[in-house]
Amino acid sequence: MPKGSAAVVSNFYACLLGGPLSQLLKCLTAVKVCAEFEKQGVYAVPVCLARQDAPRGFSTREINFIDRASKLHCLKPYEMETNDAGSVIDGRGNEKLFAEIEKIFPDAETEPLSALKEAFIPNTNSVSSCARWLKYLLNEFGVHVIEVAPEQASGNSDFQCLPQNLMFPVAAFVADSSEIAEYAKESALCESEGMPRPLVRPLTYATISNARSLKTLRRYGLDLTRIFDGKERVLDYVRKTLESDVPDRLQKLRNESAAVLDELEPAAFAARGERSVRIRKARAARIIYQLEKLQKHSCAAVADKEKAAENRIRKACDFLAPFGRRQQDTFGGAQIPLFYGRTGLRAIYERLDITTQDHQLIEMD
Repeated sequence: MPKGSAAVVSNFYACLLGGPLSQLLKCLTAVKVCAEFEKQGVYAVPVCLARQDAPRGFSTREINFIDRASKLHCLKPYEMETNDAGSVIDGRGNEKLFAEIEKIFPDAETEPLSALKEAFIPNTNSVSSCARWLKYLLNEFGVHVIEVAPEQASGNSDFQCLPQNLMFPVAAFVADSSEIAEYAKESALCESEGMPRPLVRPLTYATISNARSLKTLRRYGLDLTRIFDGKERVLDYVRKTLESDVPDRLQKLRNESAAVLDELEPAAFAARGERSVRIRKARAARIIYQLEKLQKHSCAAVADKEKAAENRIRKACDFLAPFGRRQQDTFGGAQIPLFYGRTGLRAIYERLDITTQDHQLIEMD
């Protein structure tokens, strides 16, 4: 680190193929925090600690991706081996994983896919793999990626503020919800040791959307909060908004018309001197047939409209809130560079607003 600079630290836990999107958002939040410090005349450097000791409940053994057709795919390791230190070693199963990724993203950006394969080569410590992947992704943002050896990690979800403050002056920690309480508790130890107490900056929460999903939300009058109710509840809500009384009204009109024709047509035909019962009934039947045909088409149109809405809603829910959970905790971070290329990460960074704690919706082209 440059002399006289402070660090804004975020943890990146070793996970399958780099883990969830939230980890990348932590790193980007740290970069944004450094920019805010610089406005106040404090030179700060974003530091990402690649480490093994993930907090309890943090999933490291599966990751989700979504393809261009908005179909969800859950990937799990084929082989997981550990060395004597307890670090995960990626075995030959990575080759099968990448074969699946290429099926999910047949048009994946070539450079990020190659970088992902090079980072997670077989028989490589997962911390080192994640560190290589991060250096590729975050190099342009000036992020310093540091590997934390297993013996340095606590292994019990402690985040070791004191050791980090001894390594370099820490101005702030960027933490997700599982880390904040622990950071706050440990940072108090800094004061007891005569060190400045670092700030604890919550991770900026965001959902990445494509234009199609946003169009679906607008079309059916939905906001992002309703999406988290789950697909079935959202579909029930949309079905109610699409309910139409036109088929019922047409059916009522058909019945009324039949009754009126039964009463009036005999008299009308008699007045005109027409005595053919067969002709009279045929003409009345044509009128009723046209009304029935219109009512049938109306029912089919309503059904088609509901079916189209259901398809669009399911895709939007799977993209924006997979399994009814936050996208950033469910999707793999590799989704962004594979989907949009490295420029996708830059676009997210530029649109990420760390001045608000509101959940943000970021539209990508």
